[in-house]
Amino acid sequence: MLAVHYAPGAGDAMAASLAEALDKTPYETRARLSDPEGGPAVVARYGEIEPAWACAGRLRANGISPILLTEEDVETDPRRFLVRGFELGEQGITATSRRGETAEIAARDIALLLRGVRIDEQTELKTTEQRKFSAGRALLTQGLMMTKTVRKTEKVTTSSREEFLHLYAVGRPPLVFRSGGLDYRSFGNALQPSVQANFTHLVAEMRRTFPRAPYNERLANRQSRQRILGPGLTDNHLDIAVSLLSHLLLSQPSSR
Repeated sequence: MLAVHYAPGAGDAMAASLAEALDKTPYETRARLSDPEGGPAVVARYGEIEPAWACAGRLRANGISPILLTEEDVETDPRRFLVRGFELGEQGITATSRRGETAEIAARDIALLLRGVRIDEQTELKTTEQRKFSAGRALLTQGLMMTKTVRKTEKVTTSSREEFLHLYAVGRPPLVFRSGGLDYRSFGNALQPSVQANFTHLVAEMRRTFPRAPYNERLANRQSRQRILGPGLTDNHLDIAVSLLSHLLLSQPSSR
């Protein structure tokens, strides 16, 4: 897929050039460049790499630097360090993964703290049965059978919400802290009564302990996530938004 970056407030100026490269109307492209915080934003998706390269060439010809994201570029759990336990110190952090691995990160190596919310939605067909009065059946059976079974099938969507914090460090896979999967006992007397309170405390302590590490919580806002992903992609594609935003932020001088 292809994405572009634009500065806050600069989306309108890019809309016409982007529309020409994508063969769309400026109205369509302007909607994809409407986030007040600027890019990144997914602008095109392809099943094959060749048309993606061709579109990237058209974007460059129109003065737009594209971000080409392949499946291999998308950050996923197998390439992450999923944190279970942790110890915060002024000099850095020691983390233990869910598989028992240990990682020690020095404070000076922390390049980015990225906070967000993951919402997983699942849709399934659910069939319910209900007994209802049937005048026709009552008449035919002379009152012996007064009801009939009515089956109803409908789509039911359920969602689960979990906060996360990704810690990016030089030469390391990202450390992923998910609110519901952490052991907070290292807080000691500061241990909070709920998962939400403990995670909020963790984020606050991270920011206090590592004040020089850039912090971004844009992915905690559902509208911002959707503006990055664009039409056709949902919260179930959050890893794409994480990959694009982290790539952008880590490439900026202030994130080093």
